[in-house]
Amino acid sequence: MIDTSYALELRNLSNDYYHNHIGFDEYRMQRRLILDKIDREMNGGTLPEKSREDAQQDSMFMQTIGFIKNGDIDK
Repeated sequence: MIDTSYALELRNLSNDYYHNHIGFDEYRMQRRLILDKIDREMNGGTLPEKSREDAQQDSMFMQTIGFIKNGDIDK
């Protein structure tokens, strides 16, 4: 599939969500499918489930650090 088709799919999906044709969970599920297709085509694979969990934990860790650093500004 060419890049413009992926862009069009994502644009249509976000438009459907914006106009309340689909809910948030449906939007995220469909977006993930499209992004996984892009990843497979461009990179030749997807992340294993374990790597996705690690990435989510890393993200939460970095958010925690950012919150703590922002709290230290007043000191």
